[in-house]
Amino acid sequence: MSRRVAVSCALLLLVTLAACGGPTPEETAADEEEIQAFLEEYLPRLAEAYRTGDASGLEPYAAAKEQATIEMRARALAKGGEVLAPVLDSVQVEDVRVWQSVNAYVTTLEVWDIRTYATGTENVVREQLDQANRVKYQLRRKDGRWRVFWREIQKTFE
Repeated sequence: MSRRVAVSCALLLLVTLAACGGPTPEETAADEEEIQAFLEEYLPRLAEAYRTGDASGLEPYAAAKEQATIEMRARALAKGGEVLAPVLDSVQVEDVRVWQSVNAYVTTLEVWDIRTYATGTENVVREQLDQANRVKYQLRRKDGRWRVFWREIQKTFE
């Protein structure tokens, strides 16, 4: 009798999971397109925040903690007499995992031209053109719009 109950419970669980299901292919494609468009808006603003040391322009795109992290990094560079001036060449979404319609983990391949200048000059201290980075994001949807909760470079290809 207990085997019969166990099999019934397992079948009920499978039926329940199948009914809940994951996102449809159409929903997944729509999420990927929306996130791609969001990142194409966000990343040039991220570059500007590094260039100016002011992340306030990221407010509609990034959580306050992420903005603070970017400002902290820009200040650390400035303290060392340097200004980071990245320019986005391209971003390609490689993987998107959305759950509960408001959270997403995203992996991208981003190509940047990165120049570091001595503060207050046009003197290039370092330059890395066509730097490809695999980047992981956690996004959260708030007020119908994605926001970066955190961003981390996983690997750099030089």
